[in-house]
Amino acid sequence: MGRPTTTDPRVHRYNFKLTTEENIRFKQMLCKAGLEHNRSRFIVKRIFNEEFVVVKRDPSKVQFIARLNDFYFQFQKLGNNCAPVKAI
Repeated sequence: MGRPTTTDPRVHRYNFKLTTEENIRFKQMLCKAGLEHNRSRFIVKRIFNEEFVVVKRDPSKVQFIARLNDFYFQFQKLGNNCAPVKAI
């Protein structure tokens, strides 16, 4: 059990160092590409000139979805609290 094996595993590793200015620019490029959490994928796409898909999130929609989730959880709590009453 566990993670399925891939047909073409990535086994080669490269290390490089950046100056402070280069690091700031690198982080800006990561944010712009929307790949802040996956640096290796970003680097591979930049090296091999693969196209980036940048998805921008609307903050108001994110807040609306968070409120809907809170509302849903309140109803779920109500249902959980009523379950013992139904058993009587």
